[in-house]
Amino acid sequence: MVVDTRTRILLLSQENATVSFVQDVLASVNYEVDICSQPTEMTSCIRSFIPAIAVLDLDYADLSNTAILENLRKASPETLFLGYAQETTDVTFATLSHLEGFLSIEDVHLQFMTHILRLRELYRLRHQFHVSLRKIVGHSASVQKLYHHVEKAIPSKGTVLIQGESGVGKELVARAIASVQPKFVIVNCSAIPENLFESELFGHLRGAFTGANTDRIGLFEAAADGALFLDEIGDMPLSMQTKLLRALQDGEIRPVGANRPRQVSVRVIAATNRDLKQEIARGKFREDLFYRLNVIPIRVPPLRDRREDIPELITHFLSMYSPSGIIPEIQAEAKQVLLNYSWPGNIRELENIIHRAVSFMDNGVITLKDLFIDEPPIEIGKASPSTLSWATMNYDQFKEFQREQERGFITQ
Repeated sequence: MVVDTRTRILLLSQENATVSFVQDVLASVNYEVDICSQPTEMTSCIRSFIPAIAVLDLDYADLSNTAILENLRKASPETLFLGYAQETTDVTFATLSHLEGFLSIEDVHLQFMTHILRLRELYRLRHQFHVSLRKIVGHSASVQKLYHHVEKAIPSKGTVLIQGESGVGKELVARAIASVQPKFVIVNCSAIPENLFESELFGHLRGAFTGANTDRIGLFEAAADGALFLDEIGDMPLSMQTKLLRALQDGEIRPVGANRPRQVSVRVIAATNRDLKQEIARGKFREDLFYRLNVIPIRVPPLRDRREDIPELITHFLSMYSPSGIIPEIQAEAKQVLLNYSWPGNIRELENIIHRAVSFMDNGVITLKDLFIDEPPIEIGKASPSTLSWATMNYDQFKEFQREQERGFITQ
């Protein structure tokens, strides 16, 4: 048996024959095992050891108490909990809801390793998810809501429709949802010519059309048993939307030139920066396909609606692009512009500006001139600059005033 020797297991129990048995079994297959038998130290033990799996004796130290279990979970959110008890009738449903697995004392000897292996795989998948989720930077209320929706979407088999403006990070969200999948195949629907769409998605047989010299599997089959990400789904031609709908409904595809369909199991995640309901009203998108895709809707907020995340994002990108590994300093004036800018290009624009600023800065300090933000967009609803006094104008209003004067001069 090949075992990941990095897998840590913490036993929360008094030392007895059962614990000795469990410890011996785990040690025999090279797990890293620790025992914590002091009730007052259990939270600190789990926080410092950070186990993949914690095995709890629910008869000991009131470990069946849900408040204690919640504290243990907070100490190590990724840890999975396996409980066992002498008297199973004493274990409440509330306690079971806080565990990933439960065994009777007899089952500990018979089925323990089966449960451990199952939980180890579950931990691996959960860890992959958390790693992917951490790439979505921010702690604002809107991002916390996004985290929650993504976490709920992962175990579901339903199709996902991610909506949001360009540059908000829809692909990052899709990757987080698909983080537990063995495959993640990306399709940019706006980059495929209409006459090649069917072949790209469903494949073709040799001789199906001019130039089809060999059989070729499509992206649906390439993503089999994994996830297929249809980016910019709003740009998919209507003729192809009908065929995609049938593939989603029937769970099968028909390669170009084939006489029979092929069964394919794939989770579809779609994304768009378009308002699909408006596209439906304009006759550009099929309503039935929209509802087939929109089983799990996720909306990614624009950066202007999560301004409190901007400082964290700035630090993140500075760390990413600083060649020395030392985070550069940003002058107060430059930082204020970054905080007040309306970010029409969202996170992608912020990333590009920081990358450029790091490239152009001198002496490890980013100044206003390094940002190349010449004309920050004016927010809708603000007073016209021409109605304001020079003394009360901010930078945005002054630039708009300057443009108004130039337009007036040209038309004279």
